[in-house]
Amino acid sequence: MTQPFVDTIAIIGVGLIGGSIGMAAKARGLARRIVGIGRSTQKLRRAQELAAVDVITTDMPAGVAEADLVFVCAPVLAIVPVIEAIAGSLREGAIVTDVGSTKTDITRGAEAVLPEGRYFVGGHPMTGSEAAGVEAAVPYLFLDSTYVITPTGSTDIGALQTVVRFAEGLGSQVMLMSPEQHDRSAAVISHLPHVLAAALLRLAAEQQASSGKVFELAAGSFRDMTRVAASPPQIWRDICLSSKESIAAAIGRFEELLAQVRGQVEAGDPEAVEKLFSDAQNLRATWVKNKEQQ
Repeated sequence: MTQPFVDTIAIIGVGLIGGSIGMAAKARGLARRIVGIGRSTQKLRRAQELAAVDVITTDMPAGVAEADLVFVCAPVLAIVPVIEAIAGSLREGAIVTDVGSTKTDITRGAEAVLPEGRYFVGGHPMTGSEAAGVEAAVPYLFLDSTYVITPTGSTDIGALQTVVRFAEGLGSQVMLMSPEQHDRSAAVISHLPHVLAAALLRLAAEQQASSGKVFELAAGSFRDMTRVAASPPQIWRDICLSSKESIAAAIGRFEELLAQVRGQVEAGDPEAVEKLFSDAQNLRATWVKNKEQQ
């Protein structure tokens, strides 16, 4: 883009996601000015050194005062309190969005605390890594990734269009869905895998304690299945608490399916057991093919 898409954006929380937003926005000319906001001056200066932001401040209300678009890149349980803290400092027409991986409670809370003439549009870029901090940020993090945006019946159309176009400007493919639909889907494809990885490691630790010969045998399959357990535990604690109904429902359905598999294994049913793995192989191949064609 030759002209900035918006004049000023503010990023509250300049870590992996916030820093990558700032880097991508600068690289793609999406904003004339990027304000980085956080609690640690040292970390903000590092974000400035890495060209993730232009100016920095630890004063949230002052930092958002001139922003056209505000990204709240905070832990999910902190997002609504942050929006409430800045609500009175937002200029007329300002748009607030977030990057939280749960959406229903956040959207309801954000819409409730913003004054008239200031708009909230929920968002969740479906990308990232186990790494944390602005040192892990890269300007290409969003390229060809899915960016979910979750409008409601109360969402301002102009604000929605702005967030959609900005997300597309980052290089993402935008998908619109309701906050509730997002949470049900994310519980299965994002949140449940982290729960399963943590539970699998606990099982392995129990077996290690009794035999002392479990982790010594672990190799590629175990490493791949537990990779996501390297993520910061506080983040996943908050996600589970923020979307407990959807995550609990996903765990419950998984337990039902696992009980079916257990019954097939205990019965020594070769056809059923083979079909389990055959179906899984085909489903994964179809998913990978569709992703490659997007």
